[in-house]
Amino acid sequence: MAYRIVGIDDAFGVNEIGLGADFSFNNPAIFRTVYTTNQIHTARLKTLILTRKGERLLQPTYGTNLLDILFEPNVVELTQDIIEILEGAINFWLPDLQVENINVVTNETDPTLVHQIQITIEYSSDDLQANAITVSLTETGNIQVEDVDVGTQTGNPSFGVA
Repeated sequence: MAYRIVGIDDAFGVNEIGLGADFSFNNPAIFRTVYTTNQIHTARLKTLILTRKGERLLQPTYGTNLLDILFEPNVVELTQDIIEILEGAINFWLPDLQVENINVVTNETDPTLVHQIQITIEYSSDDLQANAITVSLTETGNIQVEDVDVGTQTGNPSFGVA
């Protein structure tokens, strides 16, 4: 019996050359190939946010301690701590992205979010139109990251970590 080795993109009918991979869990394959600069910048930002410091081999300072913030007391300083963590990591590891705005919504600002934090990061680059992602931290320790269409503010769930 003969076997033919088929690349993952060939199996799904895509023959273009991709720029990178996105770790999306809602695709038919493990990794989703990204083809545009917008997609690669978004994937890099998501990877940075979802990586805990010390998790990446030979780069112990890569990532954020965002998941640890979830279990801190919900005080006024929490919002500023989250903004500082994200801005510091993005400015150091992704210097080609400019953070336009970081909006943190906690129980202090929205009483319906009892044990949840929502963070919206708006960013841009020289070769990139304005984009945004929303990070939702829940009381169960889950992080969900969604792409946000800046014009309509509608989300597209892309991946999360439990």
